[in-house]
Amino acid sequence: MPPTVPITPPGVFIDSAGFIALYVATDQNHQAALLCKERTLSRSHLYTSSAVISETVAHIQRDGLLDQQNLQDLLDDLIKPSGWRAPFLFGDALVLDVLLLDNDVLMRALRTVKQKQDRRFSLVDATNVVLMEKHQIDLIFTFDTYYDGVTVTRGHTVRFLQRVPE
Repeated sequence: MPPTVPITPPGVFIDSAGFIALYVATDQNHQAALLCKERTLSRSHLYTSSAVISETVAHIQRDGLLDQQNLQDLLDDLIKPSGWRAPFLFGDALVLDVLLLDNDVLMRALRTVKQKQDRRFSLVDATNVVLMEKHQIDLIFTFDTYYDGVTVTRGHTVRFLQRVPE
């Protein structure tokens, strides 16, 4: 019998629009987000960044999108993301990694924002792209359309980011 090859789950980066759609029942994309979580995210290795977490919590608090109990549940998931574990697929491996920003990522992101000259494309959006490029992640879970047409570079290869769900 031939040896088995371990299958690595695809990497998916979660943007604040994805988190908000998952947690805020009144969000217009909530049902699509739940379906995506069931079909795709639960079978993926998930990534986000410290900047996305800051932006998500700030947006939810500023706009009063969640009551205090649901906000506490979101914070609990982010502090100890047991809700993001998929033991039936990956054993006890944590499938949500929080990527931290370093000076190089920040400087590259600032240059990207300056070059884009698009007020809708924020510094957090730019850090997401830089982190995805750095960690070789091609899929982003967001409902923001301004990621369409954005590319990441891998050596000599340029790839378009793909939004999940499509």
